[in-house]
Amino acid sequence: MPEPDRITRNAVFIAVTISVLAVFLTPFRRDLFVGDETKYAEVIREMRNSGEWFVPTLEGAPFTHKPPLHFWLIDLLTFPLGLYSTWTFVLPSLIAFIALLWVLRRMTGDWLASFVCGTSLLVWASAQSARMDVSFTLFLTIGAWMLFRFFEDAGRRALWLSALAFGIATLIKGPMAPVIALALFAFEWWRRKRVPRGNYAGALVTMIAIPLSWFVPAVILEGQRFVNEIVMKQTVGRAVGSWVHQSPPWFYVLHSPGTLFPWFLLFVVALWSTAEERRRPGGATLSPLARFSISWILAVVVPYSLISSKLDVYMMAMVPPMAIVIGDFVRRASEVQARRGRIANAVTIGVLLLIGCAGPFVRLRGEGTALMELAAVKGLFITLAIAAAVALIVAWRSRSLAVSTLCAGLVPIVAFAYVAIALMPAANAMATARPLIAALDAQHVDGSSIALYTCPHLWSRDMPRNLERVRYVSAGNIGTPAVIATSRKRANEIASALQGYHRVAEVRMIGKWFDVYRK
Repeated sequence: MPEPDRITRNAVFIAVTISVLAVFLTPFRRDLFVGDETKYAEVIREMRNSGEWFVPTLEGAPFTHKPPLHFWLIDLLTFPLGLYSTWTFVLPSLIAFIALLWVLRRMTGDWLASFVCGTSLLVWASAQSARMDVSFTLFLTIGAWMLFRFFEDAGRRALWLSALAFGIATLIKGPMAPVIALALFAFEWWRRKRVPRGNYAGALVTMIAIPLSWFVPAVILEGQRFVNEIVMKQTVGRAVGSWVHQSPPWFYVLHSPGTLFPWFLLFVVALWSTAEERRRPGGATLSPLARFSISWILAVVVPYSLISSKLDVYMMAMVPPMAIVIGDFVRRASEVQARRGRIANAVTIGVLLLIGCAGPFVRLRGEGTALMELAAVKGLFITLAIAAAVALIVAWRSRSLAVSTLCAGLVPIVAFAYVAIALMPAANAMATARPLIAALDAQHVDGSSIALYTCPHLWSRDMPRNLERVRYVSAGNIGTPAVIATSRKRANEIASALQGYHRVAEVRMIGKWFDVYRK
């Protein structure tokens, strides 16, 4: 198949623009969601209130789950935007998302890979979050790009820039960045059967020195306990004996249809076609960058599959190389291969059409029943069905793999844009700390007299400043506050402390019940 013509290239650029504009919808209306987002907000609040920024804290103790670079950036944004603006927390991800798509454009020479990456729901949804995953993926991508240039041209500057990018990625999210870097180098060395000459020792020192420039002073400030927490629990513990997220090595293979949605089937077809070509005389016709991207995918999947702790979001790091492979396949596919690709896209769109058509007739139990009866929810399924039906017709009639790829990527974006516009109030009610904040504020007591046990951290755009002073307690240090809030599931753990209190409110968040008790 020849390269997309000018009309198709323009259509791809427009589609990329739509996916970028869509990520700016939710920050206008949503609060931070319970979980990592509200936890990170508490970290930032403590940084602002205490003035201690070099080693971020959570509930007064050093926060060792993540390196500090992401928190430093958000802390800076609080000065112009404030602590209670959603934009403060999501701008780093939004900027990283745009930068990631631009980097892929520079790497490949067109916007196809950028479109695939930008419409991957794992990347697109994370671009609107307060998490650091998109920033981490951006610097991994820059590091991989520079390493590719080093292997192609033996440029020492590229090797140094690669080490610099991987070092920054380490300071964003942790030691998996150098692991991926070393694995990528090893896989590419094995594939090419050679390595260029370069200052490898200097590059390795650069990659390690960047995170150590923070870690060593932090150890001096915090002492041996901090070292044990970082090294033994957060690094070694997650790798070989994780206490959370434990899963077998094939976890990511089984989850790939969801984590790579909506591109899983097209990616499989692209890999199948590549393997088929390699068996023919003359070998595969993949571009050098696409062949490098296969090693890149392995460098992400293999290490993450071997460590004990596993989360679907970790696979975001393989979305850029997957997008490169798919973009290369769309550009070079023969007529037979293009037909397979169109079928894969049609199946993906067909699944979305079935979901849209069946959604209004699904009946859930409990609170889900009321949710499914909302007019806005029914509108979501109708919107999805209409978008999928139109896309299916356009994709099939065009007989163009590029057009069908655009259709497959845009349908879920249309549906989620609808969610951002019509369902955000419902999402705020179900997935944020707003219900608990309202219940606590209704008690009209000083925040320092409120104890939270196994409760989410508090944050909302209209957060009562009084509640900044609530105490997050363990079972052994509750004391006798005026108000105690606890998750219902674990209330029995503090039964003795609750004697003399009576329940004054109950709230449901993220599918769980929480109770508020008062003397």
